Amino acid sequence: MNKSFLVLCGCFLLVSACKEPVIDEGVLPFSEPATVDADGGNWRTIVLKSTSDISVPQPAAVTSDTYKSELAQVKNGVFSLEPEKITAINYWAVGGVKRWNQIARQLVAKYNTESGNPLNATNSSASAPFAARLYAALSVAQYDALVVAWKAKYQYNRASLVDQGVTTRLPVANVPSYPSEDAVIAEVSCQMLAYFFPDETTWLKTKAAEHKQSRIWNGANVPSDIKAGEDIGTAMTAKLVERLKSDRFSAAGDPTNSWTTGLAKAPYDVKWTSLLIPARPPLLPLAGKVKTWFDSTTIAKSLPASPPATTSTTFQTDLSEVRTIASARTRDQSRIAAKWDDGAGTYTIPGHWNQLTEDYILQYRQNELRAARTYALVNRALQDGGTACWTTKYTYFTPRPSQIDPTIRTATLIPNTPGYTAEHATFASAATTVLLYLFPDETTELNAQLAEATLSELYGGTSFRFDNQQGAKLGAAVGTIAVESAKADGSK
Repeated sequence: MNKSFLVLCGCFLLVSACKEPVIDEGVLPFSEPATVDADGGNWRTIVLKSTSDISVPQPAAVTSDTYKSELAQVKNGVFSLEPEKITAINYWAVGGVKRWNQIARQLVAKYNTESGNPLNATNSSASAPFAARLYAALSVAQYDALVVAWKAKYQYNRASLVDQGVTTRLPVANVPSYPSEDAVIAEVSCQMLAYFFPDETTWLKTKAAEHKQSRIWNGANVPSDIKAGEDIGTAMTAKLVERLKSDRFSAAGDPTNSWTTGLAKAPYDVKWTSLLIPARPPLLPLAGKVKTWFDSTTIAKSLPASPPATTSTTFQTDLSEVRTIASARTRDQSRIAAKWDDGAGTYTIPGHWNQLTEDYILQYRQNELRAARTYALVNRALQDGGTACWTTKYTYFTPRPSQIDPTIRTATLIPNTPGYTAEHATFASAATTVLLYLFPDETTELNAQLAEATLSELYGGTSFRFDNQQGAKLGAAVGTIAVESAKADGSK
């Protein structure tokens, strides 16, 4: 078979009996992974202390009657498939890690509504902090579970079905088949997303079942490979959920309104006030206290100093700049503000960067384990960058430009949070710093995207330049912490 070719994948919107997602990302290209990363079982895990936290039983020998029966059924079934099964093979062959991140983004967009309640962490509208936590948790669960799977693959070394004479309908990575990496991804992703979106559980289980079965239809795995992968996914989910229950996000909505005390004590000369009509409490005032993935002490040292007072020359200069842009906004400035708005009905800001990450994973043909590592690095940097950003916001409670000058016309909705530091700049710098490390040949494109995203709130009239500059510094600092962690995780 050709090493790389395009396959018209099953459209996400056409999956039968499913709740429809709100955004169609169209057709994804398919290609065989560039590497297999045979040493991946030795990579450092994130939540698990080591791969031994999850035991994987030794599989039946390929010479056993039980295995021979499994293999014969799979081999005979590959070329007698109904069209819907072939569609499922094509859809999932793009890569389970990518597909489940795509599904996560679709669900975030579906629940990212203006009228939703962002205070309930498990069944709510998907604000940026909520989404950042979800993407990070999903990708960490996928990554740790796949490290366990890779360890078992090369420990037991059950030969791939291709090496046992099975001709797959689509090319697959030639790695030991036990346990199935796709079953690992399907199970852990389904259970993690059901934790965040319990109303979607039935639909998610349908997707996971299809994903797992597609590997048997394609001739890539036998049922015992699938079962072992499912068990890893279930065990990994329990470990991750245990962490989530103690990460303090459940209190991020500040049910006792302690933020009002913080507002009164804030060391800034003009205090933030909600510009919504009617005024509402700010978004997730305690999201800055959520447990970080990387070292919290190092992150705390990166927090910015006090913003310039409203009476300072710096502030007045930056205020004048916002006025000037808002009064004569160019077409390109409006385009940039709209492109990076990431408001209601979208994947949110972290999801925007999650999707951009997918583009590079596809371009560099990363295998499932390496793709999961990439997502886990980017998404953790995004969440920690967001946490640091929220810490700063609710330390100083600085106003948005329109609060100082109500004549300023904004190009986008004004976020219901204090302005310093700017969230777009923080998220963008955190993600870009990691992506530049992972994909150094893409520096020009990544820096161009970073520049746009960083300036988008200024162009939209919702932040000052100093909000963006300090946000960019903060995000870059968090991204650098993530990169240093990546350098020591054992991957090459």
